[in-house]
Amino acid sequence: MDEGNLLSGGLDKLKEIRESLLKLRTCHEKYDKLVLEEDKIEKNIYSLEKELSEKVQATTKKRKVEIEEAYDKQLEKTRSRIKRIKEKRDRRKNKKVSERIGEETASLREENHRLKLEGKTLFKQKQVPSFCNTRLYYALYYPRYFVDYIIILASLLITLLVIPCGVYFYILPEEKSLYLIIIYIITVIIFGGLYLLLGNKTKDKYGDVIRQVQAKRHEIIKNNRKIKVIKRKVIKDRDESAYGLEDLDKELSKLNKEIADIAEQKKEALLTFENTTYQVIAAEISRQYDEKISSLKEDYNKISEEIRETDEIIKALTLKIASEYEPFIGKDLMTLDRLASLINIIEAGNASNISEAIQFHRNNMG
Repeated sequence: MDEGNLLSGGLDKLKEIRESLLKLRTCHEKYDKLVLEEDKIEKNIYSLEKELSEKVQATTKKRKVEIEEAYDKQLEKTRSRIKRIKEKRDRRKNKKVSERIGEETASLREENHRLKLEGKTLFKQKQVPSFCNTRLYYALYYPRYFVDYIIILASLLITLLVIPCGVYFYILPEEKSLYLIIIYIITVIIFGGLYLLLGNKTKDKYGDVIRQVQAKRHEIIKNNRKIKVIKRKVIKDRDESAYGLEDLDKELSKLNKEIADIAEQKKEALLTFENTTYQVIAAEISRQYDEKISSLKEDYNKISEEIRETDEIIKALTLKIASEYEPFIGKDLMTLDRLASLINIIEAGNASNISEAIQFHRNNMG
């Protein structure tokens, strides 16, 4: 359309232009409402799909845990049985080992008993004081073993350190170096004198008897060492055939196989759950949401199509107004209010066409 034709147009042309603007405004309003509705539906779809996903995850997780707990309960029961049988086996083995040790060391223990009895009898016959047949006496007067020298060292520490210091620091009312020297002298005299007195009295009078009994004690110590060797040998012996443990070993083997079988069944059950059951549960839950989600998606697609169509109309009207009307009438007059003013000017008889109406408007209202 050329400039002359548009500007020479009258009331009908202005009303046509106004209708185009009204239609464009209506389309914009419709477009905005559709976009808001589309966003709302999209959020509803997202919310439902999220709810569906969370329900599937929660349900399948719960079912999976239930499967694991069922198998774990059986495993725990079997493990408890294994533990009880192992304890029973250990008790039986320990008892048999103790019996075997007792049998293999019986002669040595009997010999020790005889030697002790002979020593006591000899001391009684010769009227030797009973304290002479103690470990402390033999350690102090007839040391022979490493432990005897440890006893001697401990005795010296008690006599020369613990007793004097105890008296000096805790009994005397005041602390003086002279007191400490006196205490040491008295302690040495008392305990040294007692040591020499007992030694001279017993060794001179009963020396032969004491040495005889000491020889017997030495035999007992050697026998005790042999007993320890036998005991270690029996304990370390891996051959358990003599202990009668076959029935318990057979039951343990059966239970261990049961543990392996349950563990394998658990593995297969979980694999089946992941590959099959999970999909069945997910599909069942999805059916509860399918209709609603499908309906929303259908509404969403309809609105999206309507938005696209409205947008095409807006584009077409916008381009039409921009190319056919605005260049001639002017962008400033392309509003509903100003177009109404131009229409009123023509209807009032102040202009016969658009060009004259524009001129009148600018001269009188501009």
